[in-house]
Amino acid sequence: MTKSESIEALLSPSLRVSRPVAACARCRSAKIKCDGKLPACSACERSGKSTSCTSANDEFARGKERSYVAALEAAAQRLQKKIDAARTDAARHQPSSGPPAAGQPQQRRKISGTRRKEASDVDELVSDFGFLTVNATSRDFHGFTSTMSFAKLLLSAAAKEELPPLDSRGLPPRYAITPTINQYLDNIYVLFPLFSETDLMASLSRIYNESAAVSSTVTPLDVWYVRLVLAIAYASTSQRKGDEHDRTALQHMSAARGLAGYVLHPGSIAGVQALLLLVQYSLVDPAHYDSWYLVGMAARLVVDLGLHCEPPPETKISKSALDLRRRIFHCTYAFDRLVSMSLDRAFSFTDDSASEVPLPESASDPPPSQVFQRSLKPSLYLFDIRRVQSAFYQTTRWATRSQWPLATAATYASSVSNDIHAWYTTVPPTLGQRHLMLFNLERLYCQILVVSPNQRVPTSCMTDLNKELVFEYSAQYADLLQPIAQDVSWHAYLTYADICRAKYVGHKFVEVMWSDFDRLIKATHTIREGSPLTNHVPLDNGQRATICLRKIIEILDFARHRWAMPKMREQFEQESAVLFSRLKSRQVEVSSAQYSNQVTANNGTMNSDVAYSNTGSVLDQSTGPYVYDGSSLSQLPSPPISQAALPTDAQQQSMLTPPEEYQQQPGYYLPQGTLPRRSYEFFGGKT
Repeated sequence: MTKSESIEALLSPSLRVSRPVAACARCRSAKIKCDGKLPACSACERSGKSTSCTSANDEFARGKERSYVAALEAAAQRLQKKIDAARTDAARHQPSSGPPAAGQPQQRRKISGTRRKEASDVDELVSDFGFLTVNATSRDFHGFTSTMSFAKLLLSAAAKEELPPLDSRGLPPRYAITPTINQYLDNIYVLFPLFSETDLMASLSRIYNESAAVSSTVTPLDVWYVRLVLAIAYASTSQRKGDEHDRTALQHMSAARGLAGYVLHPGSIAGVQALLLLVQYSLVDPAHYDSWYLVGMAARLVVDLGLHCEPPPETKISKSALDLRRRIFHCTYAFDRLVSMSLDRAFSFTDDSASEVPLPESASDPPPSQVFQRSLKPSLYLFDIRRVQSAFYQTTRWATRSQWPLATAATYASSVSNDIHAWYTTVPPTLGQRHLMLFNLERLYCQILVVSPNQRVPTSCMTDLNKELVFEYSAQYADLLQPIAQDVSWHAYLTYADICRAKYVGHKFVEVMWSDFDRLIKATHTIREGSPLTNHVPLDNGQRATICLRKIIEILDFARHRWAMPKMREQFEQESAVLFSRLKSRQVEVSSAQYSNQVTANNGTMNSDVAYSNTGSVLDQSTGPYVYDGSSLSQLPSPPISQAALPTDAQQQSMLTPPEEYQQQPGYYLPQGTLPRRSYEFFGGKT
């Protein structure tokens, strides 16, 4: 102790410390300095533990801390309870409704306006909660500013490239856009009825009405509908990036983008419809917008609005409003499953969380007032197959990564294949030929999905039959899709998701070919009895594999021409280059062997005619070393042929019938508690 220190300083030492009082749990346990910054301190950020950084405060004791985001969510819940209590008090003090007096029309309008204002305030508050959840975890969050909006946040996050600067033009005359709108309604709308056809026509009437009194009622949503429908229709018929249709689509999209702040907002069904139209556009223009992000946001808005659940029976809701809720949910569901599966990503929500929403009734039985409108039945068949695809994809890829026993995997694959076949038999042949072709592609894609290797059944555990089925279904899928990619009239049905599907099919085809190359190449494609190709020579699998790879490359080349996205084709060419070389070498070997056997056979025949009678037939060895018993392939579907070659519907159905190995056997069951099984009631199977 120095002399300068006084006795008073020793008797009353200072208790102040330089470190923060409320250190986070990790810094306290490590005994390091904590700056207490929210939502995570600097030490936790440097160590990558930002999500687990918690600190004590006046409300929570040490050891029972909550994170910053959890505290904000608790505050939001308290505010929501206050809103509910205010609503209850307002309803309790509201006078009982009775027949209004003749002299009080102004009072009735005042009450209606008050209710609308209250609903608008609630929607705005819900929207702010959504922003709070998104932005509360970012660094240096200082609240909202006037330049921030849901539409700006959405478009900036979903944009891949900025739209090119184009001159903003007004809408063309109505007679000029009528064929384009009809094309959208005939090809795309009947599969995804996001809105009512009557509403679209009403929007057109309001926009193109020359009366000033009527044109003043035009809303931004009307212009958004028309602009997006035209953009989708023109983009879907474009053949090459930068052509006339592509530029026209970009012009409409650029004009509609200026209205995004008025139509893209949470808390309303109209906002979800506007966002789903943007999802549709992103599927035909993936170079500018990320479809997976947009459909994910649409799914979250649907869940926030409760569209994934049926309203309680005591809720008073009109039949048209209830049908619109179901339409929007199933369209969102179909988009989410299509985009997520094509990109091999997780769903926005599980099937279990939204399993009680029935199909829209207006699509199956339109009212008499809408008898001249387009039938929406194709959308119901599409919604049905999406449920089957979703259940299998979620079970095999995202439920768990543990492998299944071989018997369990075969039983489950067989049951799902039966579901696919049951769905396909409900599709009536009276639908348009284009829709029938699309549903046939859906069937083949589902079958490839079922028999291909996945996390539950790796390639090393696949059966020989599954490998053969992957070969056959992939070849058929490429045969059907490649002409569609080359035909301009089919481009309205071809989206970015279809190209990603083709890449998935090609990848699985290459993977299975390398797993058992020699046996798959030696196999003979046996055509089933009753097929129009019964008298044809069995096809060589080596040539079929080469043709399949080339057609998949041509399909992927569509993305290079249409959207200037050559990466998918280049990657697949690199993946399949070695397989191409081996297939070419095998074909050269086979050709040489066949030539040698033919020469030997001819020499043997000549010698027997001149000298003696040969007791051993040389032709018994004409196939050389590539003899293979193709009995296991006797039930495989035949390759696709042209429609003109099908004389009867029975023969056509026999070509599309799954093999007998996949027919449901009596007494089928699964071990209880092992696999989820759903009982489907398809729309086409209802009586």
